[in-house]
Amino acid sequence: MTARVSIVIPTFNRAALVARAIDSALAQTVPVEVIVCDHGSTDHTPLIAAGYGTRIRYVRRDEDRGPIACWRDGVESASGELVHLTYDDDWIDPTFVASTLPLLRADTAFVYTRTRIHEPGKAATRVLLRHPPGTRPVAQIVQCLLREKLPISPGSALFRRRDVLKNLLAEVPGATGTYGRNSGVGEDLLLFLLATLDYPRYAHLPKALSHFLAHPSSITTNAGRSGRMSELVGAYEVAKQYYLRQRGALTMDRGFSGWLAKSRWKLVGRCSS
Repeated sequence: MTARVSIVIPTFNRAALVARAIDSALAQTVPVEVIVCDHGSTDHTPLIAAGYGTRIRYVRRDEDRGPIACWRDGVESASGELVHLTYDDDWIDPTFVASTLPLLRADTAFVYTRTRIHEPGKAATRVLLRHPPGTRPVAQIVQCLLREKLPISPGSALFRRRDVLKNLLAEVPGATGTYGRNSGVGEDLLLFLLATLDYPRYAHLPKALSHFLAHPSSITTNAGRSGRMSELVGAYEVAKQYYLRQRGALTMDRGFSGWLAKSRWKLVGRCSS
C-alpha cells in the first residue's frame, strides 16, 4: 500500500497568495491530505479556506505564536505517514508527490527536488539546487549544507512525519537577534541535518517541481534588500554549530571541495521563502 501523504500549508496574513499553494496541493496526481494551518491571520484567510469546504482541513488558532509553532501544529494535525511543507507563498507541480514518493525508501532520510524561482512581474525564472541526482550517502548532503551559506528549503522536500516532529525544533539553542528563536531561520536547516543522523542515505530528484516566489516579504529576499544578509547567514551558522554538537554528526571534510566541483554541485541565485 502506498504511504499516505499530508501536505501542510502554514499561513499567516497571506490571503492574496495562499490559494495558489492550496490549489497546487489539491492538484496532486495521487491522493493527499491537505492541511492549512492558520495562526492568527487578521485578513480574509478564513474566507479563502472556507471556500474549499471539505477538500482541505483548516486548523485555525487565534494567536500568532510564530512560524515554527504553526509548522508544528500543522504537522501534528496531519494523519499521513509522510509530509510536505508548502509555504503559503509557494507552490508545487501536480507530480511533486508522485515523483518524490518512490525515492523515500526505508534507508532514505528525505527527498528534495530542484526549485524554480519566480519574481513578481518577471516572465524569466531561475532554477536552484543543481545537485547530483539520485540516492546518495548522507555525508554528501551534510557537507553541502555545512559549506553553503543558506540551506535547502523544506518547501522542496518530502519527509516522514515522525522525523519532522522529532527534528523541527521549537527554537535553535543559542539563536539571537532578528533571525533568532522561532523565526524559521536555522530550524529549517536543522530539519535536514538532524534527519541525516538516523539514515545512511538521502535522495535528490533533478526536476524543478517546487516553486518559490521571490517577493519583498519572503525572508531571504527581504534580508538581501534590507542589508541583513550577514545576520541571516550568522543565524544559520548557529544552527550548524548545534548540529555539530550532536552525537554522530559529520564534521567538515576539507577534501570535499574538490569532489564538490567534480560532481557539479551548483546553487543558482540563492533565494528562498
